Amino acid sequence: MKSIQSPCPASMRDVCFETQIKMSPAKLENFWRRLQLRETFTRGQLFPYRVEFAASEQSGPFQEGELNIHHGPFLSAHGAIDGLTDSHRGLAYYFGAYAISFRLIRLVRLDFYREPSGLKIRFQAFISPWFMPFWSIGNRIFWGSFRLAMLF
Repeated sequence: MKSIQSPCPASMRDVCFETQIKMSPAKLENFWRRLQLRETFTRGQLFPYRVEFAASEQSGPFQEGELNIHHGPFLSAHGAIDGLTDSHRGLAYYFGAYAISFRLIRLVRLDFYREPSGLKIRFQAFISPWFMPFWSIGNRIFWGSFRLAMLF
């Protein structure tokens, strides 16, 4: 099988951002169900950003190996859904996926884990060393707002 991602370049660092969203079992069930649906990501998109799936429908549950892309200015996050289980959903990004610039942030992998106490998010990217503090702050802000958006 061919690799879909390059090794981390010597000029970058392999960084994994992790966070947990604590919630009750009832809220977690609803949150998890919504994370498995395409329409959660295609409805209410803010122009000029967009999420598209290489599927006959842009709604309904994800399928293993399904191709997708989040794109817009300074963003090309293309990859494939993988690892679909009752407690995990992954997104493996293809070589060339980036945020802001391919020289700053190369996206590698995004994983969601359903755990008894809530949702764990793990986001791996290759980051230019001087940009790492900004990446950390940006992730805390983004995933904090993601939590709020998904709970309502």
